[in-house]
Amino acid sequence: MANTQRPLDNISKWVFSSSGIGRDAAYTLISLFLLVYIQFTVTLSVAQFSALSVIIVLCRVWDAVNDPMMGTIIENTKSKYGKFKPWIIIGAFTNSFIIVALFWFRPEGWAFVAFFGVAYLLWGMTFTINDISWWSMIPALTSDAKTRDQLMTLVSFFANAGAFVVAGLVPVFTTGNAVEAYRVTGLLVALGFVLCQCAVLLFVSENRDTAPNKEKMRFSDMFRILSKNKQLLWSVMSVFLLYLLGAIINSLGMTFFYFEFGYDGAAMSTFIIFYAIGSLLGTIVYPFLTRKFNRAQLLRGAIYMMTLGYLIMFLTGYLPFIPHSIWSFSAGGLVIFTAQAVMYLIILVQLTNTIEYEQYLTGNRNEAILFSLRPLTAKASGAVQQGLVSLILIVSGIYSLSNRIATLEQQNVGVNVDISGAANVIIDQATPAMLLMLRAGITLVPMVLAWITYLLIKKKYFINEETYEVILKELKMREDDPHHFDTSAIYKVAGGLKN
Repeated sequence: MANTQRPLDNISKWVFSSSGIGRDAAYTLISLFLLVYIQFTVTLSVAQFSALSVIIVLCRVWDAVNDPMMGTIIENTKSKYGKFKPWIIIGAFTNSFIIVALFWFRPEGWAFVAFFGVAYLLWGMTFTINDISWWSMIPALTSDAKTRDQLMTLVSFFANAGAFVVAGLVPVFTTGNAVEAYRVTGLLVALGFVLCQCAVLLFVSENRDTAPNKEKMRFSDMFRILSKNKQLLWSVMSVFLLYLLGAIINSLGMTFFYFEFGYDGAAMSTFIIFYAIGSLLGTIVYPFLTRKFNRAQLLRGAIYMMTLGYLIMFLTGYLPFIPHSIWSFSAGGLVIFTAQAVMYLIILVQLTNTIEYEQYLTGNRNEAILFSLRPLTAKASGAVQQGLVSLILIVSGIYSLSNRIATLEQQNVGVNVDISGAANVIIDQATPAMLLMLRAGITLVPMVLAWITYLLIKKKYFINEETYEVILKELKMREDDPHHFDTSAIYKVAGGLKN
């Protein structure tokens, strides 16, 4: 029977958590900058860019379908390294190779669209191999509530660190010399990804006794689990919405700051610094806040703070006391991302706690299948985000302007002259309507999504701190008495709610 309170050794805790630096650096490079790289370095017609956007959407939809399939494969894996580590390493090596290929091979026109379609599909599938196995390993490390909160905080901290190193430096080092700079960046990030994941293989101890023996899992079991475990369903929907609102501001952000403050990357990097400070601050204060407030109270405070931050960003330059400057945008971003980090950790803990809830309901633990739903929602939200962002760029007319800047970048390969003046002449042709569309896209739309997320959790999710303790007590009683199986106590605590 499961050892629900297995201690987590410090080496495993710190090595596993810090391995997120390389993972999230690699993911951020592709998710945040690949479209920007194409938009500002590859000259494509509107038809070719539209086709490429459709390819990205279809690939992400496939990734969403592929995730639970990979979860099923991982769940049924048996090896001397456990069921997670082999796939963590396989995913890291293959994905790193694809990252390098995406920035080093540059065919033209429709040939680029065809190459990109194949490479991007493989990138998504190989990252899925690593992503699901890595995240699924977390419940196998510990199920102690306090230790899990600490682990999730460290995981988020190091993941943010890796993401923000890339997000903060890439705009500065690639603007004006984008083609060559992205090639070097791709190589370095791919190497860091591989090294971090090798550390997991060598130094992290996996608990292989977290659940009793069970039959092999099938892909269809994911739907059976979702039908019985509604708390998992609400958690997955919350993750989808949170990823979607974050992806929108990330995808439109660099283009927006280019067109608001000029083609030098400095404004975006400044904003990213405040993004990083806010995210890291939220991550750092989260464990201290949990000592004073319950998750429901923290969630309510987070949504109010996010609303304030989005309004500051949207109204910057429109009100006399919020001047049009990068510092005004950054102040709003600091408020948003501090609160968003707290909300993200709350939702991750809620999602993780549904592992024990599934075991409480059925007697089985299926970490890989349940955690495959997290990246599934990330990629599903990415598909929605990609379609929306491409539509805004094309309909607003901004893509036609950025395409002209891409021609300048291509002509600058090996020359390394300052093209910012010529690029800014093109940027100055953007109309106020174009800029307003971008601003609404990165502020008002995410704000609405944040409120939908909050209301969904408030109305549907009931595994709070008290109900989780009830679950753990029941699982402990089953350890002592294998014939004990009672699922009624939680509903008394949760006010009669079902699933």
